[in-house]
Amino acid sequence: MLRSQSSWATRLALAALLLGLCLASLLLWQRLLSAQQERVAERVDYQARSLARQLEASLHDQVDGLRRIALQWNHRGRIPMDEWLLDCRFSLERFKGYQAIEWLGADLAMRWIEPLQGNEAAQQFRLTPAHPNFNLAIRAKASGEPRFSNSFALLQGGRGFILYTPLYIRDAQQARVFDGFLQGVFRVERLMDELLIPLNNGDFSAYLLEAGRPIYSHEQPNTLDALQQEVPLDLLNNQNFALRLKPTEQLVQQLATPLPQVVLGASLTISVLLVAALGLALSNARRASALQAGNRRLNAELEQREQIEHVLRDSRERLQLVLDLTDSSQDGLFIIDPQSRDILYMNQATYSRLGYSAEAFRELLKQDPDQLLPGYHDWLEGVRLAQQNKLPSIFQQKMLRHDGSEQAAEISAQLVRVNDHEYLIGVTRDNSQRLLFEAQLQRLSQQDGLTGLYNRRFFDSQLNSEWRRLRRQGTALTLLMLDIDYFKSYNDQLGHLAGDDALRQVSEVLHTSLQREGDSACRYGGEEFAIILADTGLEGGLHVAARVQQLLEALNLAHPTNPLGRLTLSIGLAVVEPGSGESPDLLVAHCDQALYRAKHQGRNRICVWQGEA
Repeated sequence: MLRSQSSWATRLALAALLLGLCLASLLLWQRLLSAQQERVAERVDYQARSLARQLEASLHDQVDGLRRIALQWNHRGRIPMDEWLLDCRFSLERFKGYQAIEWLGADLAMRWIEPLQGNEAAQQFRLTPAHPNFNLAIRAKASGEPRFSNSFALLQGGRGFILYTPLYIRDAQQARVFDGFLQGVFRVERLMDELLIPLNNGDFSAYLLEAGRPIYSHEQPNTLDALQQEVPLDLLNNQNFALRLKPTEQLVQQLATPLPQVVLGASLTISVLLVAALGLALSNARRASALQAGNRRLNAELEQREQIEHVLRDSRERLQLVLDLTDSSQDGLFIIDPQSRDILYMNQATYSRLGYSAEAFRELLKQDPDQLLPGYHDWLEGVRLAQQNKLPSIFQQKMLRHDGSEQAAEISAQLVRVNDHEYLIGVTRDNSQRLLFEAQLQRLSQQDGLTGLYNRRFFDSQLNSEWRRLRRQGTALTLLMLDIDYFKSYNDQLGHLAGDDALRQVSEVLHTSLQREGDSACRYGGEEFAIILADTGLEGGLHVAARVQQLLEALNLAHPTNPLGRLTLSIGLAVVEPGSGESPDLLVAHCDQALYRAKHQGRNRICVWQGEA
């Protein structure tokens, strides 16, 4: 009777142990799966926000031409119509998202339209209080700042947007007087299609929302609604828009790994084997006691033992299969005692990618863990704090290889308590390529893809940065604006491939002309370039401009429609001391006007801004 009660108690204890181990395995699997899902969600959110910021920056870059026209108007007074048409055509050629560029007079009646073809319906237009954009235009007039409208029905048909930029002139008393609006008119589909050309990413479906309602869609097949991201957009001070992105199944599959299922299978198998081993030990003890009582049960006990050993051998083979599968993983998997630093288990990727043998890795972790993972104890404490505060448990660390070099590692770690003992379960991944890819993305975001020069975004940032630095030092700043002469006819005659090659060769000339590390050559847009020369006065700026002209002349690129028979540049130059009370935008406007004068004086020349006559 006592033996029967003891047997049942043992079985209940083993069952409870097996249940506890299975629950711990499920908990580990759930945490690994949650960590993977968080990683997928973070990646999707990162890509969604990156795509939205690129779209905003692209629109800001393209409509900046309107701002330059308005600066000239406000600074010089009402500019002549032929000059206005020339500037508008430059903007229309650089960015195909426009429907039209218009001047609405101070009486809010239409005056000038470019192009007229396709926009005849707007010739007699007058902005009245009944128009949906009337109040927005009045606010732009009151504030003096450009305003971007909500979508509305265009007179030309379809829906569109308008950017209202107020214009001013000076009266006889030099007081500033409202002179109407410079309007950039955009059709919704044409604008979004143009903005999404450089963002041709097959990983997402894109939707433009206005007040939560879709007004444009660019869809990809097999997208997942459950992981969609909606990112607010700031479209030129209008915050009624948002970008909704839905990732494709292909993107999500690329980010997922089978590691949680492998760990779950391995954990459950180890749990079963551990309980089976304990049961076998107890059974052997009972058989030893029975042998002392007599030999009558000897044959039965031997047969039972052989059967159990067969099961155990089969279990070992299955366990070895599981271990072999984990060794084939590219990610390192390890289970250690955080107090003694004894390794309970690790797969081959844990140590082989660092150039260690298994024995050397175990010994080094035991004796000096900082030689493997610098700041090991601080990292372990960080894992503990993150788990206590329910924070993400994925850490970016540096691990040391056997040869002393560093390896970037993304470590996902969890502390698990089983039977009042704490274990650390971790997964390591070499993410050097991903970090390198992110660094390359940062560089590419500042580089023009065709010419290799810095892009417009870098130009704006660098000009403001140098302006602040030189204002503190009280030294001069020189800006050069360069434009290829007759470039549209060059493309028409020789084709866009030849035009792209010419842009690259001109960019190489600009790069060669700069002799100081701090000077910057940028592609300002289309066939227009800019050079920022810090700590440089008029003499230095003229020297660089002359060197550009000489190198380009020596290159002798054939241009069939240029009167000189070769490719030439017109250059505008402006010099300012940042502490003089002017602004970077005004420096750009001055330089642009000098370039305009170089164009109208015959091209292939250098003009310096001398102030108003």
